[in-house]
This record gives sequence, C-alpha cells and structure tokens, in this order.
Amino acid sequence: MKNKKVIALIMAVAASGSSVYAATLPTSEVDAYILAMNTMSPITAKYTIQYKQAVEQKCNTDLSVEQLNSKAFTNVVQAMVSSETVDRMGLDAAGGSLQDTLSVIGKNVKCSDLNAPFKALLDDKDFTRKHQHLSKVLHTWNEVVSQSKP
Repeated sequence: MKNKKVIALIMAVAASGSSVYAATLPTSEVDAYILAMNTMSPITAKYTIQYKQAVEQKCNTDLSVEQLNSKAFTNVVQAMVSSETVDRMGLDAAGGSLQDTLSVIGKNVKCSDLNAPFKALLDDKDFTRKHQHLSKVLHTWNEVVSQSKP
C-alpha cells in the first residue's frame, strides 16, 4: 500500500512537469523514481540510468530505490554529471573529462561496493593530473558528502 502511495505521488509530480520522456507509465517503484527524476533533472536521470544498467548487467541483479538513492550510487552519478559540465564549460584544457570518467567508472564497477568507481576516480593519479578542475570538484564533493549525515 505504501509503495502505491509513493508511486501515485511521484506520478502526480511527473504529470505536472513540463516534459516527460516516457512513452508508457512506470510499472515499478524504480521506474517511477527515474521518471520523476527525469522531469526534475534530465542529466542526472540519464546518468542514473546508465550507472544502474551497468551495475545490474555486471552483477545480474535489480537495484532498489534505496540503492539508487544511496550516497555511494549518488557519488558515481554526480561524477558523471560534473564531468559533462566540465567538458561543456571547457574547464580542463586536456578535454575529454566525460570520456575519461566513464572509462574509469566502467573499469571499476563492483557488485559489493556501489562507491568503488567514485573512489577509483579520486585515487587515479593520472586522471587527477589530466583533469585538475574536475578532480577538485570531485574531491570537494567527497569531503562535503562524507561530513554530511546519512
């Protein structure tokens, strides 16, 4: 019953949005979550879907809304969003922030740790050297998130 109320609330929010990118109604709580996110922040929804699919394919499992909403999952999605933004703004002279970010993330998807790709980005010295502005953003994000309450 609670899930139906959550889905109904999300659908009401989605229906009031200026644009909806789904041809059909969501059939699960996760689908409704992504639909609602897409109406509020399409770029975040895009990368949520990409990372969700990567984890689900590698780990042969379905992620829950709680997992999609976790700090670990959000860290990885935010890294992709930030890297696209850095590329668009031309902040890193080397360019290719998004491509390099996706490469590091793809190599570090772990079934036991949704945050592993984000940690890999923070620890990769070559990535940090090549993408200094993005690395500063990611390290700042990590510091703020690690100090916030769960």
